[in-house]
Amino acid sequence: MLNNRRSNDSGRLLVVDDNKVNRLLLGRGLEGRGHQVAFAKDGREALDMLLKQPFDLVLLDIMMPVLDGYQVLAELTSDKDLRNIPVIMTSAMDEIDSVAKCIELGAEDYLFKPVNPVLLNARISASLEKKRLRDQQRELINKFATTEVADELIADGFELGGKYVDATALFADIRSFTAISESRTPTEVIELLNTYFTLMFDSCITMLLCNKLSFLENTISQHTILCILTCKFKRCEVG
Repeated sequence: MLNNRRSNDSGRLLVVDDNKVNRLLLGRGLEGRGHQVAFAKDGREALDMLLKQPFDLVLLDIMMPVLDGYQVLAELTSDKDLRNIPVIMTSAMDEIDSVAKCIELGAEDYLFKPVNPVLLNARISASLEKKRLRDQQRELINKFATTEVADELIADGFELGGKYVDATALFADIRSFTAISESRTPTEVIELLNTYFTLMFDSCITMLLCNKLSFLENTISQHTILCILTCKFKRCEVG
């Protein structure tokens, strides 16, 4: 059951609960807020839907048949394509151990049943906003880095600092580079730059060696001439 009404604060949500009444009550309230809502009656059905359809957030019950909420959460966090979907746990279990376990497994939040509608809407809005920011960050990084580098940066985070090294910086302009980079994938652009810099580096090394050889030849010639002139001068003095 899906609702086509959308707003800037709305999203595509998956409600996972084995209790039909709970699913309908949650769904009605969420649709009233402009969200698109889909339902799954157990953990296995939820995973199948998540693998086939895009969702912005999951409301996940804990005590369910086939696969419980803990197992579903573990499956989501271990999948590189699904781990970025925020999950809010909804359960009648008010034990602190259950809350801690869900947070450790990667849950975004934990709400006790019966769920307070005001609190639920606030948590959903906050989770959707975080996801949008993460998606924008990933999109921005992917423009300037390969997929492997982007995944590593997002997983490990950004860190300022590093170490001081002696290096030479080369500033060069490649004609029409903006148009080239916009029409190619980051991997292709990096490969193009690597090829370009390899050729340029080889050319610079060749020129440097030629200049050094020329310098040595000039130095040797000048030294030889100086030696000859010195010898002649000394012979003149003796004579």
